[in-house]
Amino acid sequence: MLPLSIEKINEALLLELCEEGCPESQTLEFKRELPGKLEQDKHELCKDVVALANAEGGDLVYGIEEKDGVANKIVSISTEDGDATERRIRQVLDAGIEPKIHGLRIQQISVSEGYVLILRVPASYDGPHCIRTDKNSKQQRRFVMRNGTMISDMSYDQIRGAFDRTATLAEQARRFIATRRELIAKGETPVPLKSGPQLVVHLVPISGLAGRLAVDLMPIYKNGMHEFTGSFWRNSFSSTFNFDGLVIHTNDMGEDGYHGYNHIFRIGALEDIRHGVVRFGDGVKESTDDKLVGASLMSKFFYNSLKRRIENLKSLGFSGPALFGLGILNVKGYKLHIEIDTLHDLYHRSSKTVDHQHLVPSEVWIEDIDTVDIDSIIRPLLDTLWQAFGIEHCPYFDDATGKFAPRR
Repeated sequence: MLPLSIEKINEALLLELCEEGCPESQTLEFKRELPGKLEQDKHELCKDVVALANAEGGDLVYGIEEKDGVANKIVSISTEDGDATERRIRQVLDAGIEPKIHGLRIQQISVSEGYVLILRVPASYDGPHCIRTDKNSKQQRRFVMRNGTMISDMSYDQIRGAFDRTATLAEQARRFIATRRELIAKGETPVPLKSGPQLVVHLVPISGLAGRLAVDLMPIYKNGMHEFTGSFWRNSFSSTFNFDGLVIHTNDMGEDGYHGYNHIFRIGALEDIRHGVVRFGDGVKESTDDKLVGASLMSKFFYNSLKRRIENLKSLGFSGPALFGLGILNVKGYKLHIEIDTLHDLYHRSSKTVDHQHLVPSEVWIEDIDTVDIDSIIRPLLDTLWQAFGIEHCPYFDDATGKFAPRR
Protein backbone atom coordinates (compact mmCIF):
# COMPACT_ATOMS: atom_id res chain seq x y z
CA MET A 1 0.00 0.00 0.00
CA LEU A 2 1.25 3.48 -0.78
CA PRO A 3 2.66 5.22 2.30
CA LEU A 4 0.18 8.11 2.53
CA SER A 5 -3.51 8.74 3.02
CA ILE A 6 -5.03 8.55 -0.42
CA GLU A 7 -5.95 12.25 -0.51
CA LYS A 8 -2.29 13.28 -0.07
CA ILE A 9 -0.90 11.29 -3.01
CA ASN A 10 0.22 13.51 -5.90
CA GLU A 11 2.20 13.36 -9.13
CA ALA A 12 5.49 14.08 -7.35
CA LEU A 13 5.09 10.97 -5.19
CA LEU A 14 4.18 8.82 -8.19
CA LEU A 15 7.28 10.05 -10.07
CA GLU A 16 9.40 9.26 -7.04
CA LEU A 17 7.99 5.73 -6.92
CA CYS A 18 9.00 5.21 -10.55
CA GLU A 19 12.46 6.76 -10.18
CA GLU A 20 13.23 4.63 -7.13
CA GLY A 21 11.73 1.47 -8.62
CA CYS A 22 9.12 0.86 -5.95
CA PRO A 23 8.40 -2.90 -5.89
CA GLU A 24 5.01 -4.51 -6.03
CA SER A 25 4.08 -6.33 -2.85
CA GLN A 26 1.37 -8.09 -0.91
CA THR A 27 -0.52 -4.78 -0.71
CA LEU A 28 0.52 -2.95 -3.89
CA GLU A 29 0.14 -3.63 -7.62
CA PHE A 30 0.84 -1.38 -10.62
CA LYS A 31 -1.18 -1.64 -13.85
CA ARG A 32 -0.49 0.21 -17.07
CA GLU A 33 -4.09 0.35 -18.27
CA LEU A 34 -7.57 0.63 -16.83
CA PRO A 35 -9.71 -2.49 -16.53
CA GLY A 36 -11.36 -3.28 -19.84
CA LYS A 37 -15.09 -3.61 -20.53
CA LEU A 38 -15.23 -7.25 -21.62
CA GLU A 39 -16.61 -9.88 -19.23
CA GLN A 40 -13.16 -11.40 -18.71
CA ASP A 41 -11.81 -7.94 -17.82
CA LYS A 42 -14.60 -7.41 -15.30
CA HIS A 43 -13.85 -10.80 -13.77
CA GLU A 44 -10.14 -9.91 -13.50
CA LEU A 45 -10.95 -6.61 -11.76
CA CYS A 46 -13.19 -8.34 -9.23
CA LYS A 47 -10.55 -11.01 -8.64
CA ASP A 48 -7.86 -8.39 -7.95
CA VAL A 49 -10.08 -6.51 -5.50
CA VAL A 50 -11.39 -9.60 -3.69
CA ALA A 51 -7.86 -11.00 -3.33
CA LEU A 52 -6.74 -7.83 -1.54
CA ALA A 53 -9.86 -7.55 0.64
CA ASN A 54 -9.53 -11.17 1.81
CA ALA A 55 -5.88 -10.59 2.77
CA GLU A 56 -4.34 -7.36 4.08
CA GLY A 57 -5.98 -4.84 1.76
CA GLY A 58 -3.90 -2.66 -0.54
CA ASP A 59 -3.72 -0.38 -3.57
CA LEU A 60 -4.27 -1.08 -7.27
CA VAL A 61 -2.60 1.75 -9.20
CA TYR A 62 -3.78 2.20 -12.79
CA GLY A 63 -1.58 4.34 -15.04
CA ILE A 64 1.86 3.18 -13.88
CA GLU A 65 3.76 0.66 -15.96
CA GLU A 66 5.67 -2.01 -14.06
CA LYS A 67 8.83 -3.71 -15.28
CA ASP A 68 10.20 -6.80 -13.58
CA GLY A 69 7.87 -6.24 -10.65
CA VAL A 70 8.75 -2.59 -9.92
CA ALA A 71 7.23 0.75 -10.90
CA ASN A 72 8.82 1.90 -14.15
CA LYS A 73 7.02 4.96 -15.53
CA ILE A 74 3.75 6.87 -15.49
CA VAL A 75 1.49 6.15 -18.45
CA SER A 76 -1.24 8.74 -17.97
CA ILE A 77 -4.86 7.80 -18.61
CA SER A 78 -6.70 10.09 -20.98
CA THR A 79 -8.99 7.82 -22.99
CA GLU A 80 -11.86 7.87 -20.47
CA ASP A 81 -13.20 10.57 -18.17
CA GLY A 82 -12.11 9.93 -14.59
CA ASP A 83 -15.57 10.25 -13.04
CA ALA A 84 -17.03 7.93 -15.66
CA THR A 85 -14.25 5.43 -14.95
CA GLU A 86 -15.01 5.51 -11.24
CA ARG A 87 -18.71 4.90 -11.83
CA ARG A 88 -17.96 2.01 -14.20
CA ILE A 89 -15.56 0.35 -11.76
CA ARG A 90 -17.98 0.65 -8.85
CA GLN A 91 -20.80 -0.84 -10.94
CA VAL A 92 -18.62 -3.81 -11.89
CA LEU A 93 -17.59 -4.40 -8.28
CA ASP A 94 -21.15 -4.08 -6.94
CA ALA A 95 -22.37 -6.62 -9.48
CA GLY A 96 -19.48 -9.06 -9.26
CA ILE A 97 -18.46 -9.22 -5.57
CA GLU A 98 -20.36 -10.76 -2.69
CA PRO A 99 -20.79 -9.43 -0.03
CA LYS A 100 -20.14 -5.77 -0.83
CA ILE A 101 -16.77 -4.41 0.31
CA HIS A 102 -17.26 -1.40 2.57
CA GLY A 103 -14.68 1.38 2.71
CA LEU A 104 -13.34 0.97 -0.83
CA ARG A 105 -11.82 4.26 -2.09
CA ILE A 106 -11.10 5.48 -5.62
CA GLN A 107 -8.86 8.51 -6.18
CA GLN A 108 -7.85 10.31 -9.38
CA ILE A 109 -4.33 11.78 -9.33
CA SER A 110 -3.78 14.52 -11.91
CA VAL A 111 -0.60 14.02 -13.92
CA SER A 112 0.75 15.39 -17.18
CA GLU A 113 -1.70 14.70 -20.03
CA GLY A 114 -4.22 12.84 -17.89
CA TYR A 115 -4.56 11.05 -14.56
CA VAL A 116 -3.53 8.01 -12.57
CA LEU A 117 -6.29 6.09 -10.79
CA ILE A 118 -5.76 4.53 -7.37
CA LEU A 119 -8.18 1.90 -6.11
CA ARG A 120 -7.63 1.46 -2.36
CA VAL A 121 -9.08 -1.75 -0.97
CA PRO A 122 -9.40 -2.14 2.81
CA ALA A 123 -8.66 -5.36 4.60
CA SER A 124 -12.26 -6.44 5.00
CA TYR A 125 -14.01 -7.70 8.12
CA ASP A 126 -17.27 -8.60 6.37
CA GLY A 127 -15.76 -11.49 4.44
CA PRO A 128 -14.69 -13.70 3.09
CA HIS A 129 -15.65 -12.05 -0.19
CA CYS A 130 -16.15 -14.00 -3.38
CA ILE A 131 -16.30 -13.33 -7.10
CA ARG A 132 -19.81 -14.01 -8.39
CA THR A 133 -20.14 -15.16 -11.99
CA ASP A 134 -22.84 -16.71 -14.16
CA LYS A 135 -21.60 -19.61 -16.27
CA ASN A 136 -23.81 -21.90 -18.32
CA SER A 137 -26.89 -20.36 -16.63
CA LYS A 138 -25.47 -21.34 -13.23
CA GLN A 139 -24.19 -18.90 -10.63
CA GLN A 140 -20.71 -19.70 -9.36
CA ARG A 141 -18.65 -18.26 -6.52
CA ARG A 142 -14.88 -18.19 -6.19
CA PHE A 143 -12.93 -17.23 -3.05
CA VAL A 144 -9.43 -15.91 -3.65
CA MET A 145 -6.77 -14.08 -1.66
CA ARG A 146 -3.44 -12.42 -2.32
CA ASN A 147 -0.24 -14.20 -1.32
CA GLY A 148 2.73 -11.94 -1.94
CA THR A 149 2.24 -10.71 -5.50
CA MET A 150 0.26 -13.80 -6.53
CA ILE A 151 -3.44 -14.62 -6.26
CA SER A 152 -4.57 -18.08 -5.16
CA ASP A 153 -7.83 -19.79 -4.29
CA MET A 154 -8.60 -19.91 -0.57
CA SER A 155 -8.50 -23.25 1.22
CA TYR A 156 -11.41 -24.49 3.30
CA ASP A 157 -9.61 -23.54 6.52
CA GLN A 158 -8.87 -20.06 5.19
CA ILE A 159 -12.52 -19.53 4.23
CA ARG A 160 -13.70 -20.73 7.64
CA GLY A 161 -11.14 -18.53 9.39
CA ALA A 162 -12.29 -15.51 7.41
CA PHE A 163 -15.90 -16.09 8.45
CA ASP A 164 -14.80 -16.22 12.09
CA ARG A 165 -12.56 -13.13 11.92
CA THR A 166 -15.26 -10.46 11.98
CA ALA A 167 -17.20 -12.09 14.81
CA THR A 168 -14.02 -12.46 16.85
CA LEU A 169 -12.96 -8.85 16.36
CA ALA A 170 -16.46 -7.57 17.11
CA GLU A 171 -16.44 -9.52 20.37
CA GLN A 172 -13.01 -8.08 21.22
CA ALA A 173 -14.40 -4.58 20.65
CA ARG A 174 -17.37 -5.29 22.95
CA ARG A 175 -15.07 -6.64 25.65
CA PHE A 176 -12.83 -3.57 25.31
CA ILE A 177 -15.79 -1.22 25.79
CA ALA A 178 -17.19 -3.26 28.69
CA THR A 179 -13.82 -3.26 30.46
CA ARG A 180 -13.39 0.48 30.01
CA ARG A 181 -16.89 1.15 31.38
CA GLU A 182 -16.22 -1.01 34.42
CA LEU A 183 -13.01 0.88 35.22
CA ILE A 184 -14.67 4.26 34.73
CA ALA A 185 -17.61 3.29 36.95
CA LYS A 186 -15.16 2.40 39.73
CA GLY A 187 -13.34 5.72 39.34
CA GLU A 188 -10.22 4.16 37.81
CA THR A 189 -9.76 6.84 35.16
CA PRO A 190 -6.52 8.33 33.77
CA VAL A 191 -7.36 11.69 35.40
CA PRO A 192 -9.70 12.29 38.37
CA LEU A 193 -13.30 13.17 37.46
CA LYS A 194 -16.05 15.00 39.32
CA SER A 195 -18.38 12.69 41.23
CA GLY A 196 -21.80 11.84 39.90
CA PRO A 197 -23.10 10.56 36.57
CA GLN A 198 -20.58 10.35 33.73
CA LEU A 199 -21.57 10.54 30.06
CA VAL A 200 -19.35 8.04 28.26
CA VAL A 201 -18.72 7.41 24.55
CA HIS A 202 -16.55 4.75 22.90
CA LEU A 203 -15.71 4.37 19.21
CA VAL A 204 -13.54 1.37 18.33
CA PRO A 205 -12.27 0.83 14.75
CA ILE A 206 -12.09 -2.86 13.94
CA SER A 207 -8.93 -2.43 11.83
CA GLY A 208 -7.13 -1.13 14.91
CA LEU A 209 -8.02 -4.24 16.91
CA ALA A 210 -6.80 -6.38 14.02
CA GLY A 211 -3.40 -4.70 14.18
CA ARG A 212 -3.73 -3.27 10.66
CA LEU A 213 -3.19 0.31 11.77
CA ALA A 214 -1.88 2.05 14.88
CA VAL A 215 -2.08 5.70 15.91
CA ASP A 216 1.05 7.84 15.81
CA LEU A 217 0.43 9.98 18.88
CA MET A 218 3.27 12.49 18.49
CA PRO A 219 1.74 14.52 15.61
CA ILE A 220 -1.48 14.78 17.62
CA TYR A 221 0.41 15.84 20.74
CA LYS A 222 2.43 18.48 18.87
CA ASN A 223 -0.14 19.95 16.51
CA GLY A 224 -3.52 18.27 16.57
CA MET A 225 -4.90 18.02 20.09
CA HIS A 226 -7.58 20.67 19.50
CA GLU A 227 -9.18 18.29 16.97
CA PHE A 228 -9.87 15.82 19.79
CA THR A 229 -11.26 18.18 22.42
CA GLY A 230 -14.90 18.48 23.38
CA SER A 231 -17.15 21.28 22.16
CA PHE A 232 -17.59 22.54 25.73
CA TRP A 233 -13.86 22.91 26.53
CA ARG A 234 -13.43 26.48 25.27
CA ASN A 235 -9.89 25.80 23.98
CA SER A 236 -8.56 25.32 27.50
CA PHE A 237 -7.05 21.87 27.94
CA SER A 238 -4.02 19.88 29.00
CA SER A 239 -2.68 16.47 28.06
CA THR A 240 -0.67 13.56 29.35
CA PHE A 241 0.66 10.31 27.90
CA ASN A 242 0.00 6.93 29.49
CA PHE A 243 0.60 3.30 28.57
CA ASP A 244 -2.59 3.11 26.51
CA GLY A 245 -2.22 6.36 24.57
CA LEU A 246 -2.81 10.09 25.02
CA VAL A 247 -5.29 11.72 27.42
CA ILE A 248 -6.56 15.25 26.70
CA HIS A 249 -8.57 16.77 29.56
CA THR A 250 -10.29 19.98 30.59
CA ASN A 251 -8.43 22.62 32.59
CA ASP A 252 -11.01 22.99 35.36
CA MET A 253 -9.69 20.82 38.18
CA GLY A 254 -11.84 21.40 41.24
CA GLU A 255 -11.86 19.76 44.63
CA ASP A 256 -13.10 16.46 43.25
CA GLY A 257 -11.78 16.32 39.68
CA TYR A 258 -12.17 17.46 36.08
CA HIS A 259 -15.33 17.86 34.01
CA GLY A 260 -14.14 15.48 31.31
CA TYR A 261 -11.44 14.02 29.10
CA ASN A 262 -10.83 12.36 25.74
CA HIS A 263 -8.59 9.31 25.59
CA ILE A 264 -6.88 8.39 22.29
CA PHE A 265 -5.76 4.76 22.40
CA ARG A 266 -2.84 3.53 20.32
CA ILE A 267 -5.13 0.96 18.67
CA GLY A 268 -7.35 3.79 17.41
CA ALA A 269 -10.12 3.45 20.01
CA LEU A 270 -11.50 6.79 21.21
CA GLU A 271 -13.05 7.37 24.64
CA ASP A 272 -14.94 10.57 25.55
CA ILE A 273 -16.21 11.39 29.04
CA ARG A 274 -18.17 14.35 30.33
CA HIS A 275 -19.73 15.10 33.72
CA GLY A 276 -23.50 14.99 33.22
CA VAL A 277 -24.86 16.78 36.29
CA VAL A 278 -26.59 20.17 36.23
CA ARG A 279 -27.25 22.22 39.39
CA PHE A 280 -28.97 25.39 40.57
CA GLY A 281 -27.32 28.33 38.85
CA ASP A 282 -25.81 26.10 36.19
CA GLY A 283 -28.73 25.69 33.78
CA VAL A 284 -31.21 25.05 36.63
CA LYS A 285 -33.37 28.11 37.32
CA GLU A 286 -34.77 27.18 40.71
CA SER A 287 -33.36 25.65 43.87
CA THR A 288 -34.13 21.96 44.27
CA ASP A 289 -33.05 18.92 46.23
CA ASP A 290 -33.41 16.70 43.14
CA LYS A 291 -30.26 15.30 41.60
CA LEU A 292 -30.37 16.19 37.90
CA VAL A 293 -28.81 15.13 34.59
CA GLY A 294 -29.02 17.80 31.89
CA ALA A 295 -31.16 16.61 28.96
CA SER A 296 -29.73 19.05 26.42
CA LEU A 297 -26.18 18.62 27.73
CA MET A 298 -26.47 14.82 27.48
CA SER A 299 -28.05 14.72 24.03
CA LYS A 300 -25.69 17.25 22.46
CA PHE A 301 -22.65 15.55 23.98
CA PHE A 302 -23.50 12.12 22.58
CA TYR A 303 -24.37 13.42 19.12
CA ASN A 304 -21.38 15.77 18.77
CA SER A 305 -18.97 13.22 20.21
CA LEU A 306 -19.86 10.57 17.63
CA LYS A 307 -19.71 13.11 14.81
CA ARG A 308 -16.29 14.47 15.84
CA ARG A 309 -14.72 11.09 16.61
CA ILE A 310 -15.72 9.61 13.26
CA GLU A 311 -13.97 12.53 11.57
CA ASN A 312 -10.96 11.93 13.82
CA LEU A 313 -10.75 8.26 12.82
CA LYS A 314 -10.90 9.11 9.13
CA SER A 315 -8.17 11.74 9.52
CA LEU A 316 -6.00 9.10 11.21
CA GLY A 317 -6.37 6.80 8.18
CA PHE A 318 -8.96 4.37 9.55
CA SER A 319 -11.78 3.09 7.39
CA GLY A 320 -14.30 0.28 7.36
CA PRO A 321 -16.32 -0.95 10.34
CA ALA A 322 -16.29 0.26 13.94
CA LEU A 323 -18.22 -0.45 17.12
CA PHE A 324 -19.94 2.50 18.83
CA GLY A 325 -21.23 2.60 22.37
CA LEU A 326 -22.53 5.21 24.78
CA GLY A 327 -23.96 5.29 28.27
CA ILE A 328 -24.51 7.14 31.53
CA LEU A 329 -22.62 5.62 34.45
CA ASN A 330 -23.40 6.02 38.17
CA VAL A 331 -26.79 7.64 37.45
CA LYS A 332 -29.01 5.84 39.99
CA GLY A 333 -31.22 8.27 41.92
CA TYR A 334 -31.08 11.06 39.29
CA LYS A 335 -33.84 12.74 37.30
CA LEU A 336 -33.66 14.42 33.89
CA HIS A 337 -33.73 18.23 33.69
CA ILE A 338 -35.46 19.14 30.42
CA GLU A 339 -35.46 22.48 28.66
CA ILE A 340 -38.89 23.22 27.16
CA ASP A 341 -38.28 26.77 25.97
CA THR A 342 -34.97 28.37 26.93
CA LEU A 343 -36.05 31.71 25.45
CA HIS A 344 -38.83 32.03 28.05
CA ASP A 345 -37.02 30.11 30.79
CA LEU A 346 -39.46 27.19 30.76
CA TYR A 347 -38.08 23.96 32.22
CA HIS A 348 -39.28 20.79 33.89
CA ARG A 349 -37.77 17.56 35.13
CA SER A 350 -38.77 13.98 34.64
CA SER A 351 -41.03 12.50 37.29
CA LYS A 352 -39.15 9.21 37.17
CA THR A 353 -35.97 8.70 39.15
CA VAL A 354 -33.53 6.28 37.54
CA ASP A 355 -33.39 2.96 39.38
CA HIS A 356 -30.40 1.51 37.48
CA GLN A 357 -26.82 2.22 38.47
CA HIS A 358 -25.79 2.47 34.82
CA LEU A 359 -27.79 3.21 31.64
CA VAL A 360 -26.00 1.43 28.80
CA PRO A 361 -27.86 0.71 25.52
CA SER A 362 -26.53 -2.01 23.24
CA GLU A 363 -23.53 -1.09 21.12
CA VAL A 364 -24.03 -0.29 17.44
CA TRP A 365 -22.05 -1.92 14.65
CA ILE A 366 -21.07 0.70 12.05
CA GLU A 367 -20.51 -0.95 8.67
CA ASP A 368 -18.36 1.84 7.25
CA ILE A 369 -17.29 5.05 8.99
CA ASP A 370 -17.04 6.76 5.59
CA THR A 371 -20.76 6.43 4.89
CA VAL A 372 -22.33 6.31 8.36
CA ASP A 373 -25.62 8.15 9.01
CA ILE A 374 -25.02 9.66 12.44
CA ASP A 375 -28.64 10.72 13.05
CA SER A 376 -30.03 7.24 12.41
CA ILE A 377 -27.54 5.74 14.86
CA ILE A 378 -27.92 8.27 17.66
CA ARG A 379 -31.70 8.68 17.64
CA PRO A 380 -32.73 5.22 18.93
CA LEU A 381 -29.96 5.30 21.53
CA LEU A 382 -31.13 8.67 22.86
CA ASP A 383 -34.73 7.45 22.83
CA THR A 384 -33.66 4.54 25.03
CA LEU A 385 -31.93 6.85 27.50
CA TRP A 386 -34.88 9.26 27.68
CA GLN A 387 -37.25 6.35 28.25
CA ALA A 388 -35.11 5.32 31.24
CA PHE A 389 -36.17 8.66 32.74
CA GLY A 390 -39.84 7.99 31.91
CA ILE A 391 -39.99 10.15 28.75
CA GLU A 392 -41.45 8.63 25.54
CA HIS A 393 -38.62 9.71 23.25
CA CYS A 394 -35.86 12.26 22.77
CA PRO A 395 -37.57 15.40 21.37
CA TYR A 396 -34.39 16.86 19.84
CA PHE A 397 -34.94 15.50 16.33
CA ASP A 398 -36.86 17.06 13.46
CA ASP A 399 -39.82 14.81 12.67
CA ALA A 400 -39.78 15.73 8.98
CA THR A 401 -36.07 15.15 8.28
CA GLY A 402 -34.99 12.92 11.15
CA LYS A 403 -32.03 15.26 11.75
CA PHE A 404 -30.75 16.19 15.20
CA ALA A 405 -32.24 19.60 16.11
CA PRO A 406 -31.76 20.43 19.81
CA ARG A 407 -33.47 23.43 21.32
CA ARG A 408 -31.25 26.48 21.65
